[in-house]
Amino acid sequence: MKQKRVIDNKFGQRLRELRTEHCLTMEQFCERFNRQFGTKISKCTISRYENSVQEPMLNTVELIAKFFNVSPVYLIGQTDVRNIAENIQNSAVVQGNTATTLIVRNGGIVKRELNDNEVELLRILEILDVKGRTALMAYAFELEEKQKQRTGN
Repeated sequence: MKQKRVIDNKFGQRLRELRTEHCLTMEQFCERFNRQFGTKISKCTISRYENSVQEPMLNTVELIAKFFNVSPVYLIGQTDVRNIAENIQNSAVVQGNTATTLIVRNGGIVKRELNDNEVELLRILEILDVKGRTALMAYAFELEEKQKQRTGN
């Protein structure tokens, strides 16, 4: 008899939570998801994800996160903050090119040039795949939390 492989991760739990919060059956989720992204994900696959028997491909994680408007980092259980925007609401948000940027900090807007470290971080971010970006964001949020703890903010 073939034994079920159980994966120790939060992805399945989070997927089920999000699906039920949106009052979607597995069939409804699959129908809407497939229509939105032009995919062919099945109810059986969603069941295997939710029961932690099968891991999704990284591009599937990204699409499911997009469908539910949460970050992939949240979906795979590396943070409890659902939205990246919530994580960075008080941080610098970089928009624009690598020479000049728009910084949004606590509601104020400042235009300034990026320093060499910021340019290098953006270069690295651009070449990473979804898994790499997710890992980088998770690590950045972890560093941010440690910094807050050290400074008492």
